[in-house]
Amino acid sequence: MSSPRTLLLVVAALAAGCATAPRPAPPAPVHPANEAAARRAVETARALAGHKEIVVGGVRYGDGCAALVLAAYQQAGLKLPAGATDVKSLHAFARTGNSLRRGRPAPGDLVFLSDRPGGLPEHVGLVEKVGEGGTVTVLHRSARGVIRMRVNGAQPWKARGDDGQILNDVLVVGGGRVPAGRLLVAYATLL
Repeated sequence: MSSPRTLLLVVAALAAGCATAPRPAPPAPVHPANEAAARRAVETARALAGHKEIVVGGVRYGDGCAALVLAAYQQAGLKLPAGATDVKSLHAFARTGNSLRRGRPAPGDLVFLSDRPGGLPEHVGLVEKVGEGGTVTVLHRSARGVIRMRVNGAQPWKARGDDGQILNDVLVVGGGRVPAGRLLVAYATLL
């Protein structure tokens, strides 16, 4: 049997070890299973920046925001289910595959946005790149054509960081101005 002094030394050593033990690393970013396909999807969407019509290889994909995703994913070789042609069906498909999440975006991921903070997914875009500090550049088909938009889900309330860099583009929603991060519903990796 251990003496009370030995037991006290063991407990003190364990407590000291806990105090100096390194913290576990944050979870690694989720990377697409097929990085080459993700690159092709991003390149396709990037080439459409500024265009109103989503036409790739002579194929017209439509006018909505889902058309950009469908074109990019088809060029990347991803065959989506026949019914996955709009925002709601793409979101449902991602949900059934358990690929929806609020953080750790990667290039080629889908980005689902709402029309109001806390709302349902009404828009879909494609992650072009992820910057330092978690600001994501999204390619999204809007009424003006394919645009780039900055979204930061880690700091959704802030338009600019303390250093003055843009974290979230400010969008006009329902007569008010809202940082894009407040409209983030989820990211999804399908590639």
